[in-house]
Amino acid sequence: MKQAVYPISALIIGISLIITAFIIRDTLSATKVSGNASTQRQSVSVPSLMTKKQLSDYLQISEQSIEGMIKQDAFKKTGMGGSYDTYQFLPYLKINNEYRFLKTEVDEWLKYKNDYHLE
Repeated sequence: MKQAVYPISALIIGISLIITAFIIRDTLSATKVSGNASTQRQSVSVPSLMTKKQLSDYLQISEQSIEGMIKQDAFKKTGMGGSYDTYQFLPYLKINNEYRFLKTEVDEWLKYKNDYHLE
């Protein structure tokens, strides 16, 4: 009987070690993934009021493209006589001759452009 107890005990200890190794591996990989997700969230931090440079980073386009859109929108607005959809054109504020962009408004503009497939 003693001879049968040792192999069974060794088998139980071996299985326990293998299960423990899998649990530790899964815990470490879950921690690593959540750490990467928080790093990504921090790098995408965007202020609620953006400069032209910050907007260009946010939209991943050049500042010249933004200037071109503003000029093109102004030209189109004059031809429409003041009647157009709110988010048809890039929303901005002009403060001390500098453009500022509210992130919430830009996000709504992007949704509008996406929904209506406009340029």
